[in-house]
Parts: sequence; structure tokens; C-alpha cells
Amino acid sequence: VADYVDYDYTHTGAYGNIPVRLTAKPGQINAMQSKFVHLNSAIDACEYWYGPHAWERVGYILTTDGALEIPTNIAYPQYMTGESLGSNDGLLSHELGHHWWGDMVTPHNHNDMWLKEGPAEYSSHLMVEWMNGDSAFVANVKTNHLDVLKNAHLEDGDFYPMSPMPDPVIYGTHTYYKGASVVHNLRGYMGDDLFRQAMTGVQSDHQYQDITPEQFRDYLEEESGVDLHSFFDDQVFSPGFSVFVVDSFASNANGSNFDVRFYLQQKLRACPQFYSNVPLDITLIGENWQRSNFQVTASGQFSDFLVSASFIPKLVVVNGFNRLNQARMDYEFKVFPNVSIYSVLPYVDFRFTKVNVQDSSLVRVDHIWAAPDQNNLGEGIYEISNVHYWNVSGLWKPGDFFTSKFYYNGSSNTKLDYDLYNNGEQNAVLLYRPSSHVPWEVCPGFTMGSGSLTNGDGFFNLDTLRIGQYAFANGDASVAVNDILSRKNKLILYPVPASESVNVKGQFPTRETAIFDILSLDGKLMIRSSGVVENNFEKTIQTSYLASGLYILRVRTAKGELIGTQEFEVIHN
Repeated sequence: VADYVDYDYTHTGAYGNIPVRLTAKPGQINAMQSKFVHLNSAIDACEYWYGPHAWERVGYILTTDGALEIPTNIAYPQYMTGESLGSNDGLLSHELGHHWWGDMVTPHNHNDMWLKEGPAEYSSHLMVEWMNGDSAFVANVKTNHLDVLKNAHLEDGDFYPMSPMPDPVIYGTHTYYKGASVVHNLRGYMGDDLFRQAMTGVQSDHQYQDITPEQFRDYLEEESGVDLHSFFDDQVFSPGFSVFVVDSFASNANGSNFDVRFYLQQKLRACPQFYSNVPLDITLIGENWQRSNFQVTASGQFSDFLVSASFIPKLVVVNGFNRLNQARMDYEFKVFPNVSIYSVLPYVDFRFTKVNVQDSSLVRVDHIWAAPDQNNLGEGIYEISNVHYWNVSGLWKPGDFFTSKFYYNGSSNTKLDYDLYNNGEQNAVLLYRPSSHVPWEVCPGFTMGSGSLTNGDGFFNLDTLRIGQYAFANGDASVAVNDILSRKNKLILYPVPASESVNVKGQFPTRETAIFDILSLDGKLMIRSSGVVENNFEKTIQTSYLASGLYILRVRTAKGELIGTQEFEVIHN
């Protein structure tokens, strides 16, 4: 084109020299060059994983809008010269990946578009790995998969299998971004060496061919010798997600080593069947933070395995290397006495605050995007979340003390906690259990967030974080105001009138978790918190964000037994 100029150079790749051309209008070429400084890494990453670049050159030309993987002259939108270097890395590597997946090997049917868009989008992850190493790569993969878990079914209107994809959403979030997640899982199933061998083999042996998902599966099997029927049945031809969690584990001495048996449970999210033949990384961690790694193959809802270790494990971690994208987000970190941490943990929708650390602690938070166990609820709990929960684990010393905050979102039908809290949070409680073998109970020591308790959104502040599982739920809080006042038991409140806080004193003969509710005179829940009562108890409740006026304090056990009620007044000067 007459009013365009070229910038040419030669890149020496693993398989020889590759001509490279960038084309733009004269006033844009410098900006284009500045955004393509990592193109060589994209070429190297793609050649490493997919084989030699087969076209006469790598070329990009700035166009008015849109990107298209035209061999030797990729159309590239000119607005990208104003975007960040990272955004350009992602797009230029995606379009380059199409030189293998889309231009060289092509889907036979348009409803199988993930066959080219999945590997192309995964190329952007491979470029990050090539340039910045494993940690940056894992972060990139997890960020993509978190977006898939949160948004793919909302943006596309449902949970879909990768093949066949309905016509209206062929170019949707599933095809591109879940496609990249599935390709990452394919790599995890096969292992790096066989994945690379198979992907390059398909390219070299099936050039200029269109393929079906079944053919892609069979070709990968031919190139690697790995049976991938279960993988394709579970992750390509079925919707939704799977996740494996540790149910329990035990160890016994065997000579100088220890036999360790651990039990796994598979959970599903919008998936019609349990996955089979899933290769899982298992990491045993000892009290001195020593580690031993294993790989097992799991199928079905429940499975157990026996391994041998040189130490007694205190913690068993599944998928610690993030080689598989599952219905899970995790974050593992170390806490030291004099080192500050950022309280908003990435990936896991969790705030963590260090109060006291004796020496050093290992903390791990797993946010499971699948239903917690539904059939082991304590008294007074009638509904538990059916979409997600948290598992908090680690190696803590007796004096370690942390607090945390859990956010719930149920204000619209696109939010994760809508089914629980779309009608308000009048019965909302935070549940806890130390292990999967005891019932869920109301968590002691939480306070619900201030502001409206009827819009479906809020949080639970937890004054003491413990190792174990946490979930959102609804409990029985249905006691009429008149009934409360008629059954008034003795509580002592001070100072009254209250301003910033009110202290509550009472008596209860047994040790129980109790719920402290402050209600308006018309029965509207204003503040909810929890705590442990036994014999003579005392608790402080913050009232600074209540308007001046009359209120009712109701204290009851988590099982629903009324402990006491008392009217009081809040006055702010």
C-alpha cells in the first residue's frame, strides 16, 4: 500500500532465520515498534511448543479495527499502539499462535472453534512463561481461569461444552478463555514433554488439514501414546468444572518412613458426571516445612491413595503446582513477624490480617467453586451455599493470631450468592467446621458488615481465623419482636445510652456459640455478630454506625434457644 511503510528485520529462531515485517502508516510505525519489542519471545515460545514456523515470514499490519490471523500479514488494530505493552503481548502472541492453530491446522466445523482459539489464546500464556518464568506463567493462567469461573457462563448465557458450541456464542468467553484453560489442562494431563511432542507432531503430520475434536484427540494419542478419551469426554464434550479436595489423611510408622493414606473427594460445578483418570499432583508438607511430591490418578467422587514419606505430614495439598485448572482458586504464602503483608489475597476473595506471629507461619487459602457438603448441618442451620466455600490450612504455631473478612455478593442473579441472599441477609450466618468429619456450625466470633442488610451484599468480619472450612449459610432467626419482648430474660447492657459500643453481660449454663442481633423496634436486623457464651459471659458490640434511637438486643444460641433480650438506646452527640 502506497502510504504505508515497513520495518523489516530477521529473527533467528530455533529452526533458523525468520523474516519479520511490521507495516503501518509513517506516523504509526514507531509506536508499533515500541509495542512489539517482545515479538521475538512470542515466536520462540510458539516454535518451542508447536514446532517450526511454516510461513515465509511473520508479518503484522496496522488496520483500522479488528485482528485477523492472515498468514505473513496479520491484521492488527491500530488502537493497540495506545494500549499497554502487556495487552499487546497478549494480542500479538494470540494472533501469532494462529499461524499454527487456525492457519495450518483448522477446525472442520465452526462449532468447534475452540480448536484454534484455545491454543492461540494459550500462546499468550506460553509467551509469559518463556519471558518471565514459571511464577509469572502460573499467575497468568490463574488470572485467566478465575475470569472463566466468574464470567464465562454469564457472558455466554450458560455453561457449555467446548464442542459443539452453539452458533450464538461461538466467539464467546468459553471458546477463547475456557479454551485456553482446557489446553492448559491437556498439558497437565500429558506432561510437558509429551504435550510438546504431540502438539508439534500434529502440526507436522497434519499440515493444511481441517480436523474434528475426535480427530484432534486421536492424533494427540497417536503422537504421544497417551489415552485422552477421558479428558475429552470430561473437559471438551461436557460443560462445567471439577475439583478434587482432601477429605482426610492419616500416617503410620513403617520402619524409618511413614505410610500416608489420604482420601480425596471430587466436587462438581455445573458438570453432569465425575471426571475419570485425572492426574493429580499431591504435596505432603511436614511440620518443618519439608515437602514430598507425588502424582496419583483419581476417578469418581471418592478415592484414596497410599504413599510413603520420610516425615509425618501435617498438610496435604492437591494441585500445588497449578498444572490443572479446576473449580478452585488458591493462594499460599508465608507470614513473618516483622514483614508486612497485603491483606487482600489474590484469586481467593479473601482478606487476611496478621495480628501476631511467633516466628513464621505457612498459610494456604483454597476458594472452592463448588458446593460444600450439604448433609451435615448443625441445629438451627437450614440452608448452606450450593456454589462455593473456603478451606483455610497451613502450619501455624499456638501463638499465631490472624483475622479475616469474607465477602458475600447476592444483589443480582449474576452474583455468586444470589440464591442465598437475594431476599436479604436477615438470616445470614457464617459457618465453620475444623474438618469434614464434623457438622457445620455457626462460626464463633464474626460480625456482619455495616450498612444495608437487605441488599444481598456484605461481609463477615472474623475476629479469630482458624484452620478449617468456612461457608455462607442461612440460619433460623425467625422470632417476632413481640415474642422477643414477652420472653425477655435478664441481660445487663452498659453504657446506656450507648454511642460507639455497648457491652453485654449475661449468663448461660453451657458452652455454646451464640448470635447477637441488634434489631430495630419494627424487627429489622441492623447488626449481627457471634461469640461464645458460657457461665458468666460478656461481649462488646460496635454501635457507632447505628442512627440514634431505640433498639432491641437479642441473644440466642446458634441452635435457636433464646438466651436473653433487652431494649437500649443509642445517642450520638
